[in-house]
Amino acid sequence: METPDLERIRFTTRHFHDLQGLRFGVPLGLILLGLGSPAMPRLALFLGALLLILGARRYYRRYGEVERPIDPDMDLYPVSIFNLAGPISRLHGHRQVTPVARCLLVTAVLVVLPFAYFQALPPNIVIQGDVSLGQHPQVTSESAPYFGPAWIKEYPNGGRMRPPSMLKAVFAQTAYVLSGALFLGLWLWRGRRLSQGYHLALAVPLLGLAAFGTSLGFFARADGEIPRLLDLVLPALVYPGVALSLCGAAMILAGLLDHWQLVRALGWPEAEEE
Repeated sequence: METPDLERIRFTTRHFHDLQGLRFGVPLGLILLGLGSPAMPRLALFLGALLLILGARRYYRRYGEVERPIDPDMDLYPVSIFNLAGPISRLHGHRQVTPVARCLLVTAVLVVLPFAYFQALPPNIVIQGDVSLGQHPQVTSESAPYFGPAWIKEYPNGGRMRPPSMLKAVFAQTAYVLSGALFLGLWLWRGRRLSQGYHLALAVPLLGLAAFGTSLGFFARADGEIPRLLDLVLPALVYPGVALSLCGAAMILAGLLDHWQLVRALGWPEAEEE
């Protein structure tokens, strides 16, 4: 067996539980698609995600069980011989934070903090249009006439409150940020391997959409004129339903590619015996 094949099998067995895309990535994508869909499709997508989780768990058991090896670099709580908390055996092997949780948390913080900072810089905008009617949105500065529902325009301390349409746009951009941070964190945690490059390829456009959406306040004018590039992707930047659908599709694609990597390295599982 060639060295690349051994390395691929070693990586797959090490991340056997994480590469179960039909159990994690695809159901999560279906849930996100459901959140961005009308009521009837939403129920069907939620039900499909639940059935897939239950069925995939049984499917992956056909490969057997992969025991997680003890990580020599795991973090242990420092214990003094004079500690009165109890015997050392009670704390032995206790992790503070798992490596994957630490990597995802650090990546999310590094991505979300700049996003939150730049969200506070642009002026408020007003978004006119309805995704359920298939309308292309129009973005104008807040100084333009606003005919939306009644809304308190000031906080008790005198600060101005963002209009509802802008809050919906911020929600859509937040979905891109969180999804992009998840893909980027997974790519970093899995060793930045070329075979895992699809996570990076999905993270870059999602984070790019968040960056474009955050910059709308700098380009919006009272007459609704914005750069053509932003106008082409404007529905994806301001409609939460479109954002959730795109994030869900990305999750499904990543889950299918994870599953394909597992099957490619370990082969198709044998059928369970009666």
